[in-house]
Amino acid sequence: MLNGVEKRVYISATYQNDGKTSCSIGLLQGLREYASEIGFIKPVGQRYVVVGDDQIDEDVVLISRSCNVAGALKDMNPVAVPKYFTREYLDAPEKHHPKLVSAIDESFAHIAENRDCILIEGTGHAGVGSVFDMSNADVAKQLKAKVIIITLGGIGHPADEVALNKSLFDKAGVEVVGVIANKVMPDKVEQTRKYLGIACQRMGLKLFGVIPYAPQLTWPTVQQISDKLRTTVINGQDNMENSISEITIGAMTPHNALTFVRNKTFFIVPGDRDDLVIAAASMHVLKEDFNLGGLLFTGGLTPQPQTLELLSRTNIPALTTSDHTYEAASKIYGLSVKIRTNDAEKISIAETMVKEHVDLQAIWNSL
Repeated sequence: MLNGVEKRVYISATYQNDGKTSCSIGLLQGLREYASEIGFIKPVGQRYVVVGDDQIDEDVVLISRSCNVAGALKDMNPVAVPKYFTREYLDAPEKHHPKLVSAIDESFAHIAENRDCILIEGTGHAGVGSVFDMSNADVAKQLKAKVIIITLGGIGHPADEVALNKSLFDKAGVEVVGVIANKVMPDKVEQTRKYLGIACQRMGLKLFGVIPYAPQLTWPTVQQISDKLRTTVINGQDNMENSISEITIGAMTPHNALTFVRNKTFFIVPGDRDDLVIAAASMHVLKEDFNLGGLLFTGGLTPQPQTLELLSRTNIPALTTSDHTYEAASKIYGLSVKIRTNDAEKISIAETMVKEHVDLQAIWNSL
């Protein structure tokens, strides 16, 4: 810690899935151009994985590894909220709260040592964590950090949400310095920049950037689909990281169905529709500019041995599930896609989008 004078920026959002983590990746990398040493911490995490003996928020693992951030993972995420913690806390807040405060203070001191900027990632909107007295507003106040709010594109709705979140930070005595609009449709970028900028200015905030919607960041991989549906992989195990741009259900004749199958399509078919599988696999083999993203056989059925033999001569990832077609498709469409440590392309896109569309100099000056 540089005598407590390091710059501290707290990244909050108006809603879950506004792109807070992708923005954090881009901001962390972008601010390295201004900071001699930058650190990262997510004080409170709610979606964790087990690393060694510790429960670590999955975003912390992602950012630590993808952005090459030095420091102990446990210090980057001192509080990982386990199942039933809320009940335990409410039974004895006077017992738990001092421990949470102490854990965050101690870890922050380690992270901030010899660094002149700390990026702090929050959890959801300003009020998340209030039930155990660790809302984003509470934690930002504890760490004496300035806040940037990530919101979605538009004018009226995001301005309303920013005002609502800002009010909680204001109540806690925390300064919100600006806003980043994320996932803005390309044809609305200039309109958003102008009018959301005016709305932010009226609240005493600066609109630091307007980031266009990048569909690639929302594309799931075959592995993520497999994990969600708990499928069995019967082909193409080496291509489970294929990105999926479209999902098509094979519920018509091959001729008609294949008009909807494009490059990087994930094709959902009943397991007994050999005709569709043969047609799709043939397209994959014969068309040089076409790669089928993956296949899912539903209903607990698999194609005939001859069809599987043809499929085995391709690198198409093929999965099986006992779910019926509609059930499987519904689960996939409801999948929340998160960037993972091996998503090199998505990480690169996140960094580029922030670098090209966010005023990093203005952010640095505001801190």
